[in-house]
Amino acid sequence: MTEFSRRYQPVDTNSSAEEAPPASCPACRASAIVTTAKTPNAGSYWRCTACGEVWNDARRRTPRYGNGGWR
Repeated sequence: MTEFSRRYQPVDTNSSAEEAPPASCPACRASAIVTTAKTPNAGSYWRCTACGEVWNDARRRTPRYGNGGWR
């Protein structure tokens, strides 16, 4: 197994299965959150009406790569 395959685990953001909405905003913990998706799934983006933070749960769960940046 290569180092790349150990670190990279893709998340299916095109899943059609409905998921429960996040309980609160990850930035300010307010429960006032909304989405424009008609059927929220893993690829839906959410906005906090209290602080304005926008996030995607599937992308937040995807591991980051080392220090990043261009080489």
